[in-house]
Amino acid sequence: MSIKDDAAYLRSIYIYIAISVLLFALTALMGYFTAQLDPEFAASWTEELDIAEMLTWILEQPPLMIMMIIFLKNLLASATAILLGLGLGIVPMMVATSNGFLLGIVGYSTVEKEGWLYLGAGILPHGIIELPVVLLSIAIGLRLGHLLALSLLKAKTDLSGEMRIAIHFLFRWIMPLLFLAAAIETFITPFIISRVA
Repeated sequence: MSIKDDAAYLRSIYIYIAISVLLFALTALMGYFTAQLDPEFAASWTEELDIAEMLTWILEQPPLMIMMIIFLKNLLASATAILLGLGLGIVPMMVATSNGFLLGIVGYSTVEKEGWLYLGAGILPHGIIELPVVLLSIAIGLRLGHLLALSLLKAKTDLSGEMRIAIHFLFRWIMPLLFLAAAIETFITPFIISRVA
């Protein structure tokens, strides 16, 4: 597939991209206001996920190892959202909503302690690449789930062709962009944070 073909595919799945963005944004807002209205619930939710312990372990590693952990974690989430989208789109929706809710909770906590500038410095440098890529992965998974549902209803679909396109996007675009985002998060984001802290 050429870049022109890739662009045409992106235009063809715009509705799924819009759904993934909407799901993520709504649950991020829910997480933010949940943390504001019920801090105990938000704290218990993050404690159940062992976020603090996981972050401590990651930050104790050498920088290249940190970069690879971030890259592989995001790649796994993206690949899961795409490939398990065949389960009628349930997994991509779970990836969108759980990550959105968690970002909202962490975002509120960060804003309360450090302010909006610190939050922006901690998210934007790598997030400007990482977030659209993850949301695209979710959108592709939703598309595959929708096509599977249509095929189960005996509608004519090219599910195998769509699967090939999904895998093409995973290797051609999603994987290298997530690697770039992980490198920025490891080596550039901390420097920017240090300038605003």
